[in-house]
Amino acid sequence: MFCRNCGKELPDSPELCPSCGVSPMTSFGNIYNPDLDLSGLANEERSAFLQHSFGFTFSVDAVIGLHLLTLGLFSLIHFGLKHSQLPMIKHDDFKARRAIGFMFIPFFNLYWQFRFWLRLVDRVNFQLRLRGLPFTVSRGLMLATIIVGLVPVANLAALLVMYPICIVQIERACNLLAGTCLQSDAFQIPENLFILGET
Repeated sequence: MFCRNCGKELPDSPELCPSCGVSPMTSFGNIYNPDLDLSGLANEERSAFLQHSFGFTFSVDAVIGLHLLTLGLFSLIHFGLKHSQLPMIKHDDFKARRAIGFMFIPFFNLYWQFRFWLRLVDRVNFQLRLRGLPFTVSRGLMLATIIVGLVPVANLAALLVMYPICIVQIERACNLLAGTCLQSDAFQIPENLFILGET
């Protein structure tokens, strides 16, 4: 038997696939699609998908400062590690070792930048949607940033302006997921929480 969601072979007929956490008889297609209705998720699936390990928050100012100081190397490692803190939902999700390691393979890293950043945005946005939080990290801005970052000379603008905007959005979302903004049941999310808003 194979899982209809992730395609992994299953030794028996489990209620949930040990690889993706979804019922093996369910197929969501692209579960990270923002238009996908999540109300059809079973309680067990929702519980499995909600499990992340963002145990602490990190200062957004420190993230920007370290990004600029290390010319982006800090951001690569810091946000690469976040891949391991998120649940593996799709069969092609990856953890930090692969996320960071593939960025150091010449030429392949040109492709991997798209996978690394866009999948992180998708996974963080999915966690926000599961919790009913209204703000998302801008996938369109992240895509534009990666493209501009590959263009000679223009890549300086991406490094100094566009990447900091994107990493602020991602870090604020991760901090929100870690619970810093959830001090009470009746919390208010500031309107300017995410720069440039939704995609």
